[in-house]
Amino acid sequence: MQRTKDPAVIEARLLELAHTTDAKITAPALAYFAPCSLDDAAHVLDDLAGKGQLSMEIQDDGSIVYEMLGRQQLKDKPLALVPIAQPPRREASALLAAVLTVWMPGAGHLYAGRFAAAVLWFLVVGAGYALILPGLILHLFCIASAASAARRVSAPPEQPLLAAAA
Repeated sequence: MQRTKDPAVIEARLLELAHTTDAKITAPALAYFAPCSLDDAAHVLDDLAGKGQLSMEIQDDGSIVYEMLGRQQLKDKPLALVPIAQPPRREASALLAAVLTVWMPGAGHLYAGRFAAAVLWFLVVGAGYALILPGLILHLFCIASAASAARRVSAPPEQPLLAAAA
């Protein structure tokens, strides 16, 4: 994420922070959520407090906490202050993994991103072909394993337990 200096963007992130979380509104929390510098966050918060849109309270420990008047929580609250970015999901075809493995043992595993399994299957099936019949049987197991590995890569990620409880 790139840092911003635009007060309008920081104010928009402040509204999102205030209405989607129960977090205390402080300059460090806004700077983390916006993302912006602490000075820019404090300037926006002080400006809004000066306009009467936020109330400012100094805590016993000296920290400044702002409160938005009429703050209401929206229905869909995120679990974290900053949304957790999911890595782009990679699609892998089970059929293509199986076809690659028919051509060369371990190639389907390599396609599915399982490098150690690819090398191991290549060596084991290659050694099995020295005895002919065990090589054919191992090759069939290798094909099934490659297709399974590709399906696991393409499967949607499991939901965390914390999200299910909310």
